[in-house]
Amino acid sequence: MSKAMLSSIAMMVPRPVRRGLKTQVLPPVLRAVRRAQGKNPDAPVAREYRVPGRETFAGYYEIQPVSADGMAVLAHASVAARSALTGKESARLGWFEIETGEWHELAQTQLWCWQMGARLRWWDSAGPRALAFNTIVDGKAVHAVADESGVRAQCDWPLFDAREEAGIGLSLNFGRLAHCRPGYGYPRLEDPFADDNLPDGDGVTLVDLATGKGELVYPMPEFAKAVPGATQREYHYLNAALLSPKATRFTVLYKRLPEAGAVHNWTVDAMIGNCDGSGLIRVPLNGRASHYWWLDEDRIVYTAGEGIFANYVVFDCRDQSLTPLSNAAPSVDGHPSKSEATGQWITDTYPDLYSDQTLFTLSPDAGERREIGRLLADRRYQDEWRCDLHPRWSRDGETVWVDSTHEGYRALYRVDANA
Repeated sequence: MSKAMLSSIAMMVPRPVRRGLKTQVLPPVLRAVRRAQGKNPDAPVAREYRVPGRETFAGYYEIQPVSADGMAVLAHASVAARSALTGKESARLGWFEIETGEWHELAQTQLWCWQMGARLRWWDSAGPRALAFNTIVDGKAVHAVADESGVRAQCDWPLFDAREEAGIGLSLNFGRLAHCRPGYGYPRLEDPFADDNLPDGDGVTLVDLATGKGELVYPMPEFAKAVPGATQREYHYLNAALLSPKATRFTVLYKRLPEAGAVHNWTVDAMIGNCDGSGLIRVPLNGRASHYWWLDEDRIVYTAGEGIFANYVVFDCRDQSLTPLSNAAPSVDGHPSKSEATGQWITDTYPDLYSDQTLFTLSPDAGERREIGRLLADRRYQDEWRCDLHPRWSRDGETVWVDSTHEGYRALYRVDANA
């Protein structure tokens, strides 16, 4: 039976039944059988970093969490746990000393979510322990920078991504995203275009970080024009944007719902735009686009597939070709990234039928796959507050940072990639 047929059969089962079987019934039974057979998998060697009594996590997988000197790791910490956010909850933002585990809080924000956090990142031009993030200042949603002297607004746009060296930021409609894809946007923000299926005033805004000025370079209707079959009847939104290393291009996931509120039934296409506004293209992936990682200014890796299966492919913007990343890549979706120091890949899986989340490395040429270990997902973490591993390389490529619930709470862990 083919992967497509298996996926189709699985998707025919009603969602609540499918979830109950996958999270509550099968995992304990399968783990008991595995224990009886003496086949328990190895857990990776991991050190915990946690603010006591708070859900602690780094955020999404494509932001480097370790400081430039390799001595600190950034994190969010919140008392909220295992629940949807309302926009009133605050997250504490700061960093841990990697050697001692000591926590240093710099700021708080109400502009955050479980999957993406506050888009917290190091901001080296402001100091060795300065952090940039989205927050509210004087009643406005802004991108701000904080160090031990305080918080200062940088621009009147919450940013999804930024390239400090290039002086460019990219903003999306976080209010619309919160309603369309809970867990990825900011419930604290309203969507000014909530009643418009295909708003002219919404889209990708590029921000000059030196002046703070933003320009809507690709309005939402331009995305619809670039995708065959996109209609005015659908409810359109954008998610998951990433600038190329030198900020000449960006990728973003362009999504449509059959109607507003139908959040579990989206259509998605990966799109790539030139940051000078000169062109927008649809990436012709086989299946639903999911995750991504820029290799350079011209090539980008995507994961895409249908149902429980996925492929890792490389798209070349120059000739719009698609090639497999590797036969050694996992056949399920994950969050891939490549170490600048060693060239090794890291990726992960969602919880399987045992509730295991698995970490893999791929060799620099992606020809060899090695399992680092498996972490047991606490299945109380579901829906928008689920906890993906979101693996991220340290700057030296020797360790991997993950968010995990295997101890019964959300915490940040440092994993030895070579153990």
